[in-house]
Amino acid sequence: MNKELMFGYDKEADVLYLSIGIPQKGAVYVELDNEQILRVHPNTKEVLGLTIMNFSKKFSMKKPFASVPLIANFTPEKKIEELVGMSR
Repeated sequence: MNKELMFGYDKEADVLYLSIGIPQKGAVYVELDNEQILRVHPNTKEVLGLTIMNFSKKFSMKKPFASVPLIANFTPEKKIEELVGMSR
């Protein structure tokens, strides 16, 4: 099932939360390098989200792009497809 990519930012903690679909309870947390935490479904092993600590330091204007340890396929919603003239 396709799910929206959702995000939230806690400015005081400087943490970015990325979630594939509505955030779910009961995820398994896998600590990655560079202060990143992957959230995984305990049974299906499906990636549920990614937490990036010290976000503003990692993604400053001095280096506006950086990679995260996920590979993504983005599918535009129908409304966006119509705006740019795409078809499924």
